[in-house]
Amino acid sequence: MGHSISILFVLPTRGGGGGAHSIAQEANEMVRLGIDVNIAVNEKNALKFATTYADMPNVCNAVQSFKNSQELGSLLEGKDLVVCTVFTTVKMVKEAYFYIEGVLPKIAYYIQDYEPLFSPVKDPLHQEAFDSYCAFSGALLYAKTDWIREVVMRNHDVKVSKVFPSLDTVIYYPNTTFLDNGPTRISVMVRPSTPRRAPRRTMTAMKELKSTWGDEISINIFGCTDDEIVEYQLPCDFEYVNHGVLSRTQMGAFLRQSDVFMDLSDYQAFGRTGLEAMACGCACILPLHGGTDEYAIDMVNSRLVDTRNLDSILDVFAWYETESQETRNGLRRSAISKSLEYSVRRAAVSELTLFEQHLAA
Repeated sequence: MGHSISILFVLPTRGGGGGAHSIAQEANEMVRLGIDVNIAVNEKNALKFATTYADMPNVCNAVQSFKNSQELGSLLEGKDLVVCTVFTTVKMVKEAYFYIEGVLPKIAYYIQDYEPLFSPVKDPLHQEAFDSYCAFSGALLYAKTDWIREVVMRNHDVKVSKVFPSLDTVIYYPNTTFLDNGPTRISVMVRPSTPRRAPRRTMTAMKELKSTWGDEISINIFGCTDDEIVEYQLPCDFEYVNHGVLSRTQMGAFLRQSDVFMDLSDYQAFGRTGLEAMACGCACILPLHGGTDEYAIDMVNSRLVDTRNLDSILDVFAWYETESQETRNGLRRSAISKSLEYSVRRAAVSELTLFEQHLAA
């Protein structure tokens, strides 16, 4: 890279979700590459964020907390580039701009999903998300999947650049042996508070699978507490193990002990856990809709399914369960080999290249 640039990611979250993971691991790598990077986290989340990424000292040391627009403004002072990461940060940065005395930093927006889909059309948040893509003229918009790029370009008539997705290969790597004995171990993410992750459909599908396959399978869920399952009244009258909310390191170990990983969300803008599961050697059953086609090829390295159709989900699992061991292992080996195309360094360098072009423009 050329002369050092100074970058501030604005990420007001406790961390833990796919988008935050991407930003944390890519920022961590940029620091390693000698770039001056900080992450602005609102005060209420800053400590939790640092704890979530305690395994990345570069990230913990880069966290700067802010209470309000004025404090965010002072963090923006002297930066070359500020990167918005969620639609709400676009408004925050716009307000913080008023408090900057010197030269205004240039703006980038790392789009993690098509966020107008997150709320009903009449909700003010829907409008705020919709407006976020055009809020700064001349901003650099970028995303890691063609699906996100196309949906934003089509709906907003703006240019969205492409970067490589990152995969943390230190944490997500395969067991070299696939054990052929014992029940098929299914792992599945359940996020009751996020409707687009389809928690009810996910638990309904697991209940159906358990009643069909019985002791031939074991069901392992993660991503929520037992209390949340009760609170959201999700089906739970069947045999499964809840592993709760997992850290990144726990997640790697958990996936390495799994045979099949299923993500039954309505759609995935990218589906980070799908790629991580492939890297750990799982056979993956993933949503057909959205950006999973960035890495998932049906019948080659994974199975893509119309998750809105319960019968299709059950049929795809039945296909896997009744296929020969050779076919099953072939799918898993192809998944591992696809995952080798991704790394955090490759992603970080693709972003820095875009940043330099944007700053030079």
